[in-house]
Amino acid sequence: MLVDTSANSAARRPELGQYVRDEPFTALAIAAAAGFIVGGGLNSRIGRAMLTMVGRLALQSAATSLLAGMVAGTPEHARPNSDEPAPLKP
Repeated sequence: MLVDTSANSAARRPELGQYVRDEPFTALAIAAAAGFIVGGGLNSRIGRAMLTMVGRLALQSAATSLLAGMVAGTPEHARPNSDEPAPLKP
């Protein structure tokens, strides 16, 4: 077993914990996908089909959020080097 004793590793632990508290469903989905892959779920046709279906849904959701942010002009999706100022929040 490898143990990372660097200062970076110690600094990442609180960030990871904070991420799990802020985004519990996303963290659960990542853990489930990792367990599925490591557990051999990709070795069956059903497993590959399920992963393909979930992947398509995730990509569709991400693309929809990105496009909605671009159209709405939210500051979270603004380019940092843009010459145009980001719109102010009401």
